[in-house]
Amino acid sequence: MRVNIDEIKDRGIEREWDLSRETLDEAVRGDRAGYRAAGPAHVQARLEKTGRRVHLAARTRAGLTAPCGRCLLPVQVQLPVEFELSLVPAEELQPHPDGERRDRGEGGSEGSFTAGDVDEEPYRSKVIDLDPLVCEQVALALYPYPVCREDCKGLCLVCGQNLNEKDCACDRHVPDPRWAGLEKLKTRP
Repeated sequence: MRVNIDEIKDRGIEREWDLSRETLDEAVRGDRAGYRAAGPAHVQARLEKTGRRVHLAARTRAGLTAPCGRCLLPVQVQLPVEFELSLVPAEELQPHPDGERRDRGEGGSEGSFTAGDVDEEPYRSKVIDLDPLVCEQVALALYPYPVCREDCKGLCLVCGQNLNEKDCACDRHVPDPRWAGLEKLKTRP
């Protein structure tokens, strides 16, 4: 979804669109948990302009699938994402040659930011593409370790049996390596 900042009047504007499954897949592709989009995500956004800055408030619910972090069965996740960002002209965020930032006059070097900068995103033209901003927020909201249920027993470390389905007879006791030397003393004749 692209929005021209000249379209944003005093009352602001609201936009709704669907973020495609392919776009969502690309956003979550690098995640270690193995997330995949189950379908498109409907996005609702409100944009308001204050001077040259644009305030963006958006929400979506992304339907995702991932393997359970314990038993590897597929998990369906409905990921709610709500966020607010301040979109700032890029030249306001560029440091001066003397190292001071134009927007606050604070000292700093290129690549540094303050706590107030966390919710700021630069824009470079009159047309702002909202899809990458939404995708970034979805990626930030991902659960790092999805599980099929809280009491999931996982897989046997020895034979690989799904312990939610049935127990196995394997000895899964892992001795504490700090006591391994004492075990050798005990087995001497």
